[in-house]
Amino acid sequence: MKRFFIVAGEISGDKHGARLMAALRLRYPGCEFDGIGGEEMKRVGLTSLVALQDINVVGFWEVARKYGYFKKLLARCAELLRASHYDAFIPVDYPGFNMRLAAEARKIGTPVCFYIAPQLWAWGRGRAAKLRDAVDVLMVVFPFEKEFFENFGIRTEFVGHPLLDDPDFASGFSPFQERRDMLALLPGSRKQEVRSHLPVLLESARIVQSARPSTEIVIAAPVGIDPALYEAVGTTARIEHNSRAVMKQARVGIVKTGTSNLEAALCGLPFVMMYKTSTLSYLLARRLISLPHISLVNIILGRSVVRECIQREASPRALANELLRLIDNEQAACEMQNEFARLRTLLGDGGAAMRAAECIFTVIDP
Repeated sequence: MKRFFIVAGEISGDKHGARLMAALRLRYPGCEFDGIGGEEMKRVGLTSLVALQDINVVGFWEVARKYGYFKKLLARCAELLRASHYDAFIPVDYPGFNMRLAAEARKIGTPVCFYIAPQLWAWGRGRAAKLRDAVDVLMVVFPFEKEFFENFGIRTEFVGHPLLDDPDFASGFSPFQERRDMLALLPGSRKQEVRSHLPVLLESARIVQSARPSTEIVIAAPVGIDPALYEAVGTTARIEHNSRAVMKQARVGIVKTGTSNLEAALCGLPFVMMYKTSTLSYLLARRLISLPHISLVNIILGRSVVRECIQREASPRALANELLRLIDNEQAACEMQNEFARLRTLLGDGGAAMRAAECIFTVIDP
């Protein structure tokens, strides 16, 4: 019977990890999973050491505040890897924690099959050598990543993007002209993101609504986020927990940076990207990130398609002006949707989880 140690630290990673676990179960019906994940992975059979919300934090300062907690958790995971025989350690994204644990796994001879590569092409080229020594196979989800990591001597397989395995993205999206007169607000899936972003997003929405009174404001709120976070800002906007349904219907939106940018593009939502974090986290990120773009949409397409508003640039007025430009300029909104359709073709075909499982098979059953 096969046993796997698998770690995902974010909501998106939880979904992708669950699909990979299900694919592995097709080959090894009685296999067991220990590690860290959320409700999706637990439904497939994961025994999780901690709750996902305890480790789902972002930003240098925000992570530093929990340094002691993460250090103890890393030691606990490493001890489990040493004490038990696992056929493989499967890190799912979450690079800050998973790269360290991968190195520990390799020290004791546990194969490491990394699913959804750390974005070292953006912020950590100097760490690629460490990654090479810590993984047996790296399963990447963006086509340009294969050449990048192979140049560092890492066995790399492009498996396609796991979002395309989601039924929500099985078909195309509604054209701009057929969308509802709705503004979608996506502040993020973490508590600190909601606290930081939501007041700015709501003020932007008020500016848009004052200029276009028929516009409906809808907040996409992940399940599990405390409703008190939204009540604290005194909003009267409608709150929906099915963010993808909102993105498929809305005419325009404001979307925080990250995987949600890809989801918005696959839903065909013309949007502006925003992000605010602590000053320290922002200054450190500026020193590390060497790319001309922040949004994954712009990075993959190789050009500025989505307006990026970061820190001071993410003012309510700037965000509102871009939204009004998209609302009033149908041609600009349609051109953005055309670019989103091109992006979908670049992400490969569905079946990422099955291809990733096949890669793992070649490592543990050569």
